[in-house]
Amino acid sequence: MITVANLRTAIARCAAQASQDAPADADLRTASFVARLSGSMESLGDHELDAMIWGLLDMPPPAAHAELVMPLAALGMA
Repeated sequence: MITVANLRTAIARCAAQASQDAPADADLRTASFVARLSGSMESLGDHELDAMIWGLLDMPPPAAHAELVMPLAALGMA
């Protein structure tokens, strides 16, 4: 079970990383945040929460955002 402290830490870390991933594009930043948070939940052992979070991105990315999906997939986060 994930603690509130672990969840809070994961959210803060994922938000900071997403801001670095795409500082000038809110859509890319959001996609990065969701993908990173999903991966964090999986690594913390909450597969149900991981699936719910990943489901937010459960549609083909627009062509303009395809470059974000590939690097996350290469990191095992997609």
